Amino acid sequence: MGGALLLALLAAARANETNLTTTSFPDEEKAPLFPTDLFTEEQRRSGAVIFHMIGMGYMFVALAIVCDEFFVPALDVIIERLAIRDDVAGATFMAAGGSAPELFTSIIGVFVSFDDVGIGTIVGSAVFNILFVIGACALFSRTTLTLTWWPLFRDCTFYSISLLVLIYCFRDNEIYWQEALVLFSLYGAYVLFMRWNQPVEKALKKLIYKNKVTRVRSTDQLMPTVSSPAQPRMHLPIGPIIVVMNVLYNYMFMRFYCTVVIQIRDRLEPEEAFHV
Repeated sequence: MGGALLLALLAAARANETNLTTTSFPDEEKAPLFPTDLFTEEQRRSGAVIFHMIGMGYMFVALAIVCDEFFVPALDVIIERLAIRDDVAGATFMAAGGSAPELFTSIIGVFVSFDDVGIGTIVGSAVFNILFVIGACALFSRTTLTLTWWPLFRDCTFYSISLLVLIYCFRDNEIYWQEALVLFSLYGAYVLFMRWNQPVEKALKKLIYKNKVTRVRSTDQLMPTVSSPAQPRMHLPIGPIIVVMNVLYNYMFMRFYCTVVIQIRDRLEPEEAFHV
């Protein structure tokens, strides 16, 4: 229902778009606006490209330090102050911080290099995060991870809806401002949904598991338990009880032994009888 409503809004936005008749000129390929390199092509082929590799390594190390030393502690403080769950924080604040490089990559791809690298970067990074990152965390984790199906189901549902809307917007290779507003509103709806994430999760799990039968190990667990008023417990001395039981056991055993010996003596002949 929601997807059909979004498609209807997008269709109405395209219908209201005014078609201006302009003179068609051949498409001119725009030159990228990248700054000029410090090294010439011959110098890069001669080994100067190593400096670019060192710069990339420096940026990776700097990004790791910023995330470990500043971003993650700041996220912990935000979670504590706002009293939100870890999965909600990871899907909003952490995801926004982790996707910031993709945002700037898309901006550079649109306004600087004039290519469509941004779409592949955003969609491909989501697939990389879902498949590779989750698998790597499970492989290299030193502790047992307790995972549930709800965060994956929730995020994959919104991700699938966003991809369908994105495909619809790209069907004519153009993006209008109404379509961009719809895409931006979808993310706003996702963040707003996180406000009621926990109640929705409880309601959905209650609906799914309402007829679930719990497996028991014994039929004793199937018997109804009758609640009885609490009786005061009597604390008996265990040591004296064990001593008394031991004396009674020895007494009964000696009685049994003597009885058996007497019966055997009576059945024997007088000359074979013996005294106990």
